[in-house]
Amino acid sequence: MQDNPIINLETAGDPVPATGLQRPARLVEEIAGGIAVFLLVAMTAVIFVSVIARYAFSQGVPWSEEFAIWGFTWLIFIGVAMGMRGQRHVSVELVLDRMSPGLRRVAEFLRDVLIALALIALTIAGYQLSNMVGGVSTALRWPNALRYAVIPAAGALALFFYLSEPVQPRAILRRAAAILLGGLLCIGMQYPALSPFAGMSASLLMLVTFFIALALGVPVAFSMLLGVVMTTWSGGLLPAPAVIQNMVAGSSKFILLAIPFFLTTGYLLNIGGLSARLIDLAVALFGHFRGGLAQVNVFNSVLVGGISGSSGADAASTTKVLVPQMVKRGYSPAFSCAITAVSSILPNILPPAIAMLVYASVANVSIAQLFVAGIVPGLLIAAALMFVNNVTARRRGYEASGIRAPMHVVWRAFVRALPALVIAVAVLGCIRFGITTATEAGVIALVWALVLGQFIFRECTWRELYRSLADCCVDSALIGFLIAASVPFAWVLVAEGLPQDLIAHAKDLALGPYGLLLIMVLTLFVAGMFLDLTPAMLIAAPLFLPLMTAAGFDPIQVGIIMIINLQLGGVTPPVGILVFIASQISQTPASAVFREVVPFVIAVVAVLAAVCIFPVLSLGLWSLVG
Repeated sequence: MQDNPIINLETAGDPVPATGLQRPARLVEEIAGGIAVFLLVAMTAVIFVSVIARYAFSQGVPWSEEFAIWGFTWLIFIGVAMGMRGQRHVSVELVLDRMSPGLRRVAEFLRDVLIALALIALTIAGYQLSNMVGGVSTALRWPNALRYAVIPAAGALALFFYLSEPVQPRAILRRAAAILLGGLLCIGMQYPALSPFAGMSASLLMLVTFFIALALGVPVAFSMLLGVVMTTWSGGLLPAPAVIQNMVAGSSKFILLAIPFFLTTGYLLNIGGLSARLIDLAVALFGHFRGGLAQVNVFNSVLVGGISGSSGADAASTTKVLVPQMVKRGYSPAFSCAITAVSSILPNILPPAIAMLVYASVANVSIAQLFVAGIVPGLLIAAALMFVNNVTARRRGYEASGIRAPMHVVWRAFVRALPALVIAVAVLGCIRFGITTATEAGVIALVWALVLGQFIFRECTWRELYRSLADCCVDSALIGFLIAASVPFAWVLVAEGLPQDLIAHAKDLALGPYGLLLIMVLTLFVAGMFLDLTPAMLIAAPLFLPLMTAAGFDPIQVGIIMIINLQLGGVTPPVGILVFIASQISQTPASAVFREVVPFVIAVVAVLAAVCIFPVLSLGLWSLVG
């Protein structure tokens, strides 16, 4: 993998020989994966049955929402453990990559100690919480302790996976030493009198810990958790069990259940052959334009964005399918990867975007209004990318204009793609007109995609389906864990009055609304260069949203600006996860792709500026349909 500062890209990495602890670890991983898939299927079935019962028989399933929320809690923490296999947690190695070999080994050992500390703290605090909680749940009438009992079990499992990850015996011994040292630190942190940080501002201590851990390559979610845990050692605002309870409560909103359902829908589109039908439609509509296949690449992301809401999945699937074809037709590999990576931001701007679900859970805004608000900016970005495509194709002589596809060919492609397009229309229609919630719409989309791919078109085997569901469970869980870890992190910032202080300082500076907006845009642009969209938004939204609403901006407009802004980080160095996905799959140097991305980024920035200046672009469509 060239020029890649990221520890993990999806499930990148060749399988290692089954030596030492690898065999039992793989067996346990298979069992954990089976439990995770069972939970996802059970959540889907219960909510789907609830929707059918409500509309077909006018009867509800009163315990369905509670069961799904409990299931998602279990899925998140099981996924946290499974994410330790293959290093799937989102993390950055920017500092480690620039160290000498000897210094890097020391830094990696410190990283291992901090990861072990986070997992041990999670395990102990989860055990304490499960013992403290009493009573039974409202609808299921299950013991409340059962909901939290998965946390210490998952923490212990994650430690086992972390220990078993290395292949070499000496590396396993170093990992064991790191876990032992992390355990001793965790024991010491049970005594606030031993803390050297007594009296220090909780938010300052938390932020310093977060950035140090992040620089050492500790996964983002663990870095946030470590920051909060460090405040508990200094006699902070939240005791350790309360931190865990805050995490569970923050990740248990019913709207967040839409994340695994829409992600699974995207996975099913790929393995069920529905993505190929969407590409065929895009070719029929835009294949005759100058730079036709590049234009197809963009429009395909528009279609996928209206169904799956996952930028990473779009980048991976489009790179596999379209990039080789583009190279055969004379496009440079770097350009092909660049347009693939940049157009892959569209699934998180067009509804039903995963980023919108995350923002809605933080900002407490209408998900229907947020979905509608993303349509015009998303289409404008697509048009801007197509314009740059056209200019570049003319300048470099890429793929001259061809003959427009006959109407019968377009119609046949449309009919073949219609079953997949129905998903996007159904999702938006159900949410907009209040027929279902976003979560229920996600379940309907998932079931429809499953029926099409598995029973009608029969494009994948049951084994392929199971593997895709297992991967999707981990991806969903890691997003859920990021959200969970951000809740106490944001709580400490708010409890210490940091957003209020920002508002007060902003008023003193008298910059005006657009001056404040410019500061937010620049700050988020820099943050997006180093952090993935989800953690960056989870940290930034509680800070900037009160400031921007006090300046008179609509929270919906602010959300769209944040999402577009942070998505640019997916295609800009040094992190640029979408670029690295495309370059890794196509074996193209990432540095070359970053150079080709520049004109496309400028086009997206121009649309972002328009969205900032003209609120009607994000708010106007809702006034027509709302």
